[in-house]
Amino acid sequence: MVELGLFLLLPVAVYFGWWFARSLEKRSVSKSRQLFSNQYFQGLNYLLNEQPDKAIQVFLELAEVNKDTVETHMALGSLFRRRGEVDRAIRFHQNIIAKPGLEPEQRTQALLELGEDYMRAGLLDRAERLFSELIETGAHTPSALRSLLDIYQQEKDWKKALEQAQQLEQASGEHMGEIMSQFCCEMAEEALAEKDIEEARRQLRQARRHDPRCIRARFILAGIQTRAGDYGAAVDLYEEIAELDQDYIPEILEPYLAVTAKTDAHARGRAKLDEWAVTYNGISLVLKLTNLLAKEQGGAVAGRYLVETLTAKPSIRGLDHLIDLKAEGYLDTESSDDILKAVAARLMSRQPDYRCHHCGFGGHSHHWQCPSCRKWGTTKKIQGVLGE
Repeated sequence: MVELGLFLLLPVAVYFGWWFARSLEKRSVSKSRQLFSNQYFQGLNYLLNEQPDKAIQVFLELAEVNKDTVETHMALGSLFRRRGEVDRAIRFHQNIIAKPGLEPEQRTQALLELGEDYMRAGLLDRAERLFSELIETGAHTPSALRSLLDIYQQEKDWKKALEQAQQLEQASGEHMGEIMSQFCCEMAEEALAEKDIEEARRQLRQARRHDPRCIRARFILAGIQTRAGDYGAAVDLYEEIAELDQDYIPEILEPYLAVTAKTDAHARGRAKLDEWAVTYNGISLVLKLTNLLAKEQGGAVAGRYLVETLTAKPSIRGLDHLIDLKAEGYLDTESSDDILKAVAARLMSRQPDYRCHHCGFGGHSHHWQCPSCRKWGTTKKIQGVLGE
């Protein structure tokens, strides 16, 4: 870490050397040039001898903060924040703000950087006050709003987060509907925890106004409708979810089948599962249909369905279920071993045999030099469930 810090500070030292050499050349003051040269090389010596604190002090003395050097000071402060040395970053940015004669834009930028320092240090109250003041003056409003939005999300103050998101959308033109709908859903969850159903419903309506496609709002509302005994409305909501985004089918399977079973929509639910199975590639739906077929038509039919499906859509979970069916005697004894072997072979053919420990590149053959990150000696056989 120390070596990295020294490496990052060297370009700053070089910059100071160039900048002051240029200034001294314009002034043509040989005595000042000599003084600068001694201080500059003293700073470099501190860096090379792993004494960054002394080096920083030398460079600060060399480059007094003014409108020409403020960008360099801010960059140095940001460097320390990225390295995790937040106290130093705060000191640098406070030093900039304290100097008179800065351009308003430069002072505002320094205040933004200081606010980021406070956030990194966990001083959220100080950061909040600073960003709020910037917003009140109209300076860098979008940047300050984004930072305040981050603070309120960390504090789980969803009401204030929603207000900041609305202001940010107005100030920047950036669409914030999806984020604002999540804040409304959070407040709906809080209302449900307090048994305030009407407030929860109100927040969910707001969520869908902000984002008409909000999946989470439909999930929460479907739960409310189920508890209220309005199973038909819950069925409609779960089907809307699947229509909007099939990736959520595994999440809705159990509650969807539960509510269809409580109404006359059982046949409708069963038909929907068959419909979704045509386009959805996940294994959860396949296993659910396998279990339903076992109840409706017996284990042999379920086993044949699972074999046919796994041939096209190999899956570890599916293979595990297939083994269970074989153990229960629902697979043809003569061909079951061949079927299991074929499914396992299809699964293994899709898995890489080697992986680079540096970048994660996977392949079927060994490379002494990784084709992706170009590191040497980092590609090795994969171990574990799908490897050695």
